[in-house]
Amino acid sequence: MLSLGDAFFEVSEEDATEHCENALEKYQCKVDELDAEESEILEKQAELKKLLYARFGKSINLEE
Repeated sequence: MLSLGDAFFEVSEEDATEHCENALEKYQCKVDELDAEESEILEKQAELKKLLYARFGKSINLEE
């Protein structure tokens, strides 16, 4: 049985496996995109922290 939304369909094991593999590939691509976005954000955050520490010195305490 394959669940699509609120419905269940009877399909062959091969079709169900193919569906699962396609879904896994789609979600893995999304995870990879989010990992890349996270890396970009962390790099930008590090740049901004450097600018803030350069301007305010030790009078500013930012989270590490």
